Amino acid sequence: MSMVAFKSCPKKEWISVKITPNAIFINFGDQIEFLTNGRYKSNVHRVVLENNKVSRISIGTLHGPALEASIAPDPEFVNQSHPPAYPGMTYKEYLEFNGFDEIDVQSSITQLRLY
Repeated sequence: MSMVAFKSCPKKEWISVKITPNAIFINFGDQIEFLTNGRYKSNVHRVVLENNKVSRISIGTLHGPALEASIAPDPEFVNQSHPPAYPGMTYKEYLEFNGFDEIDVQSSITQLRLY
């Protein structure tokens, strides 16, 4: 039986993740890790079509605030036990740091971390 496999690479080894048939799958990426002060982790991922017999539609989109908007970890995720893990910056600075004009399978989130 052919299937679509979502592959995640949280610890430098690809693992298969089962996706429910006919599901809509949304991957939030680095922005959620940044905004949640590292509580929800981002990871490198890929999709593999085994035997290419499965219908699949992919729509890659980027969403975010205005380029001049200030972003930082949400205060709900920051306290004495969990100080800010990422610096505040404009959304444009965040995109530039991430190499918004480059195609790469690596995440820049670890370079943004303050500690």
